[in-house]
Amino acid sequence: MFPLKDAEMGAFTFFASALPHDVCGSNGLPLTPNSIKILGRFQILKTITHPRLCQYVDISRGKHERLVVVAEHCERSLEDLLREGKPVRDMLNWLNLDFIT
Repeated sequence: MFPLKDAEMGAFTFFASALPHDVCGSNGLPLTPNSIKILGRFQILKTITHPRLCQYVDISRGKHERLVVVAEHCERSLEDLLREGKPVRDMLNWLNLDFIT
């Protein structure tokens, strides 16, 4: 994980949509709750690191499909950085090469 520099930690919460309790998959087994699916996919987001991107730190699952995500938070937006003349071309190239297909 890169140093925070001028970033802080932030947390936000959201609720995954709940599945009906009496629904089973085609194999007869109960369906995996959406919050569990999100937890699994989140592990990929935690691996994305770049000096100019805020990093996801952790996710926690609570009751009733509630998820709390902890991430770095920067006060300045991309628009602010562009106005200051900060280069973003290398970040966009990095996204295009590694993550956007």
